[in-house]
This record gives sequence, structure tokens and C-alpha cells, in this order.
Amino acid sequence: MAVNWVALTVFVLLFLFVTLLGFVAARWRRGDLNLLHEWGLGGRRFGTFVTWFLLGGDLYTAYTFVAVPALMFGAGALGFFAIPYTVMIYPILYLIFPAVWRAARERGCVTAADLVQSEFGNRWLSLAVAITGLVATMPYIALQLVGMQVVIGALGIETSGLSGDLPLIIAFVVLAASPIRAACGRRP
Repeated sequence: MAVNWVALTVFVLLFLFVTLLGFVAARWRRGDLNLLHEWGLGGRRFGTFVTWFLLGGDLYTAYTFVAVPALMFGAGALGFFAIPYTVMIYPILYLIFPAVWRAARERGCVTAADLVQSEFGNRWLSLAVAITGLVATMPYIALQLVGMQVVIGALGIETSGLSGDLPLIIAFVVLAASPIRAACGRRP
């Protein structure tokens, strides 16, 4: 496999630029990372501009550029569910989520499980929401790892299978679960 030097150079330059931008942003508005809402929600200070970029980063991922085209190629029209789903769900979310955001902010909730605990007062329902979120996120994380593998392979760098990354995925899920448990009942 030959290394594509132009693509690799562009990738490295963009990676360095984004890394530098991250360090500048970290100094731009400092927060106390000992507080859970600072660590998980950016201190609730994201405005419209930053949120717009975050939504773009959420939408344009390996799911959009690798998984959906692969599904369309492999299964045909079945893969087209992603287009109407996005068209239908985003307007609904833009109508509902501002109210959810306000309620979560007023009650000091950091996660969806916190909001459910605050709204319904049921620890088991809150736990079910937290576990469902973790379990539903695991395939998405695996897909992102496969997408990174495809991109790095397209640069001409030899990549190995995803099975070697399984311990990393498990460690991530365990680490992701700890803030959820720590957030239950704690006000920032």
C-alpha cells in the first residue's frame, strides 16, 4: 500500500490546526473542570455560533459518509431512511429541545438521566435512561472507530481490525458512565 503524501500532508496540517485551535479555545474562556457541568457541558456557555458547529460535527461523521453509503450500496433503498429521518427529526428537536434545555438548566441537570430523575423522581427510570444511552452509544462509537480506520487507510497507512480496539471501547464506556453516576442528584 502506497502512502498518499498529498492527502497525508493535508490531514496532518488540518489535524495540527484543529489541535492548535483547541488549545486556544481552552484558554479563551477558562472554566473550573472540577465542576461536572464545566467538564460535560462547557459551563453551559455555548452560544448559537459554537452550537452550530457542534451540530455540524454531530451530523457530518463516519455515519454520514461511510455507514449510510455502505448501507445503500449493500441493501439498496433501505439506506434512504436516513434522509427523511433527518428531515423529520431536526425540526421537531429544534422545537422541543429549547424547553428541555431550559428545564435542565433550571434544575442543574447535566445528563438526560439527571433530567428524568429530577422530573419523575424515579431512580430506576433514571438508571434505565443512563444505561440505554450508554448501550445505544456503543455502536456509534464503534462506527466512528471504523470510519477513522477507513480514513487513515485511505491515506495509505496500514490499519488493523477493530477487534484490537475493543478494550479501548470498553474503557471508554466505563469512563463515560462515571460522570453519569456522579451527576445524579448533584447540583453544579
